[in-house]
Amino acid sequence: MNETYKKLLNEVEKDYQQLGKEKVLIVDGLNTFIRSWTVNPTMDDNGDHIGGIVGTLKGIGYAIREYNATRCIIVFDGKGGSKSRKDLYSGYKENRGNNRFRVNRAYADLMNKEEEGVSMKRQMIGLIELLEYLPVEIMLYDNIEADDVMGYIASQLLKEEESAVIMSADKDFLQLVNDKVKVYSPTKKKLYDKELVITEYGVHPANFMVYRTLDGDKSDNIDGIAGCGLKTIIKRFPEIVDSKEITIDAMFELCEERKAQNGIYEKILNQKKLVERNYKLMQLFDPEIPTNKKITINDKYLDNSAKLDKLGFIKKAMGMKVINSFGDVNSWIQTTFAKLHK
Repeated sequence: MNETYKKLLNEVEKDYQQLGKEKVLIVDGLNTFIRSWTVNPTMDDNGDHIGGIVGTLKGIGYAIREYNATRCIIVFDGKGGSKSRKDLYSGYKENRGNNRFRVNRAYADLMNKEEEGVSMKRQMIGLIELLEYLPVEIMLYDNIEADDVMGYIASQLLKEEESAVIMSADKDFLQLVNDKVKVYSPTKKKLYDKELVITEYGVHPANFMVYRTLDGDKSDNIDGIAGCGLKTIIKRFPEIVDSKEITIDAMFELCEERKAQNGIYEKILNQKKLVERNYKLMQLFDPEIPTNKKITINDKYLDNSAKLDKLGFIKKAMGMKVINSFGDVNSWIQTTFAKLHK
């Protein structure tokens, strides 16, 4: 069987398996935009950087096509999104202010920090304006992080006939992987199911939070337990490879039982409050969202009324001078968004 024929059969089988099923693509909007803005060098005819807009739209488009999405929800942090976590831990994401996002390498030396900030804001506004013409749903809520909204949708709102692909480079979302939820990492170009999480990390997704709460998260300025790297955690808690969930309390019980075996168990028990804090900061399958906001998110999820305005998108893209970046824009819209347009 030649490769072309084999590929065609695989595509037919893929489409057949999706019949009667709904697949929701849930996009980490800011994470995707920042990555695109940082690495995509695209500029318009005037020499202005537009990589954040173009890279984000193309990246989302790729994921829609590759994973046969029938619905796309793009979630952004609302104003004051980190408030609840900062109330719990004032140092949360404090390191972010010291890290300067750099636009693509070829362009970086031409812009100072203030100019980069202006570029980022301009492109973010432009991106949102363009998304409003596409059959995608945008969600953002004041005082709620995008991670929590995405976690709430993936863990509690999916219907029986729905599955989801979460698009984000943030590995915290791997805790949500199960039979219905997978995670696509644009940076690694990988789609994480349960088997891949276990293969790559040696940890079952059901127990990913045991690993993360002990290891911490440097990108969010969350300290872990010194000496508790991934290899050590797997060695001292071999149970986390299995599908049976090990709760944080169960982990503490294991530490009590084993503390005579190795000093790491005593160290964890001595820093119990830090571990419990980390769990509250990092778990996403039962996010702390006020009831009234949950109702709003639920209503928005059930609404699913986003429509395609192709002419409006093309006019806006022309005015923003990003139209040429999509080649045959009519074809790009048709092949990408046809299944989303109802």
